[in-house]
Amino acid sequence: MALRDCRLYLLFTPQSCAGEPWATLQAAIDGGVDLVQWRAPNADLAAFHRCRGLCRAAGVPLVVNDDVMLARRGRADGAHVGQGDMPADAARRLLPDAWLGVSTHDTAQIAAAAAAGADYVGFGPCHPTATKGYTTGKSAAEIEAAVAAAATHRLPLFAIGGITPGNLPALRLLGVDRIAVSSSILQADDPGRAAAGLRRWL
Repeated sequence: MALRDCRLYLLFTPQSCAGEPWATLQAAIDGGVDLVQWRAPNADLAAFHRCRGLCRAAGVPLVVNDDVMLARRGRADGAHVGQGDMPADAARRLLPDAWLGVSTHDTAQIAAAAAAGADYVGFGPCHPTATKGYTTGKSAAEIEAAVAAAATHRLPLFAIGGITPGNLPALRLLGVDRIAVSSSILQADDPGRAAAGLRRWL
């Protein structure tokens, strides 16, 4: 699948699943997730390979959070770095043929990510989220500006942070057409249904 076609990005941490992790991941993919990020806090290679195998079988790209070397050695489709992780330009040099995503929080960081060779950006937090400890979200003006900046640099932008079916329609009105989520799917009683409920807006 081409990056430009990805719309629903799941940040997958097995330990964060309310149900059995692999059934959760499969249900999420069946429900419409089309890009997965491996976000486990520990270097569990067996679990990583299981995740990679499940994603490959479904034709869904897999990106590794923070660990650029795991992405490279593990033959993932790419890596994602935050502002406090390996610099994006260094990550780009290590992953010349893989996707590189960068977390951003303002338009200057979006421009810097583009200059470093990023293939996409995450932007947020759009709403408060316990996952990263953010108690406030971005304003509508900030989100609109980020969408415009990413479009100027021809970078797909995935909105992130506390996104639910209830607040996604308002983000769509601000120009958001891609989202990254974790708890709204991983903590759901029915992950497949939760994914489908988000996907219908994208």
